[in-house]
Amino acid sequence: MSYSFVVNILESVFSVDVGFDDLEAQAALKRILNDPAQRVIIERELLCLYNDESISWVKLLDNEDYVVYPADDDDDAKSYMTSIFWNQVFPRGN
Repeated sequence: MSYSFVVNILESVFSVDVGFDDLEAQAALKRILNDPAQRVIIERELLCLYNDESISWVKLLDNEDYVVYPADDDDDAKSYMTSIFWNQVFPRGN
């Protein structure tokens, strides 16, 4: 499966080249998630992504197109992805 919305957000919001600090990046993600049509797609992509055993979490966050976070390994990358992305889309208690 293609995770084009997730990848686009990683590249356009969370990439170090964009230059957002953590608060700016979270505010940008929140604006995107406020659009119900985009939110549904992002939720679906994230659910599939987290169930995709073939995904390289390190390459998802650090590749030739963009760098979000230079993770040590897949567990580190997935943990970071969860903190910046998953927890915003699926906040605990909701």
